[in-house]
Amino acid sequence: MPSYLITGTSRGIGLGLATELLKNPENQVIATARSPETSKGLQELRQQYANTKQLFFLPLDISKPETITKAAQEAEKLLPNGLDVLISNGGILRNATATWEEIDTDEFLEELGLNTISILQLLRAFRPLVAKSSLKKVIVITSASGSIGLLDHTPNIAMTYGVGKAALNMLVRRWGKVYKEEGITTHLIHPGWVATTMGLAEVDTLKKLFPGTSPISVEESTTNIVKLIDEVKLADSVQFFSHDGTTLPW
Repeated sequence: MPSYLITGTSRGIGLGLATELLKNPENQVIATARSPETSKGLQELRQQYANTKQLFFLPLDISKPETITKAAQEAEKLLPNGLDVLISNGGILRNATATWEEIDTDEFLEELGLNTISILQLLRAFRPLVAKSSLKKVIVITSASGSIGLLDHTPNIAMTYGVGKAALNMLVRRWGKVYKEEGITTHLIHPGWVATTMGLAEVDTLKKLFPGTSPISVEESTTNIVKLIDEVKLADSVQFFSHDGTTLPW
């Protein structure tokens, strides 16, 4: 039974990934969130899979290192044979419409720390458990806004978010090379422009900048991501993919 642990599952893409993975009765999913008990979506999944051994919940707040360590310890108890796939999905968006002159630097520091340093702490904590498994995969959900190569094609919104994601991409690409030597497959995936709370925050602005485009559903994005997770291989580590499997420039 392949095992998956997903961060940030209380709503949006994280919840969608848990939902999609659970459709396969062979999969075992550990869904983590700051407070799983208060997530309506997670509690609905709990009821749906109450009579199975597919779904487990663990509290994990990526802004609090002690909860990352605790979750890794608890996951080890649940998964004596290791964690097959770690999916890092947590993150925040600040200063969405601020110009460079308007950016709140305290919020920028918070955003940068949560979207980079916290992910480093997560990957470090779960590294031994992933290395112990059969599939040995680490998937980090990122954003095309962190692509330097696409900079001329991206709008001037969420600029600090893009800086943080570029840093995350570099972090994962560098550490992914180390993981590869240990037999761990590591890839970054951009989920697309998805109809989540974050994705719809600047929908009118984005539609003006990209006429004829619109956000995709959570189900479409997560279905593609799960398919991609199944397909990615160690030999290709580390790549930066869009959810549809196309390779994005760094």
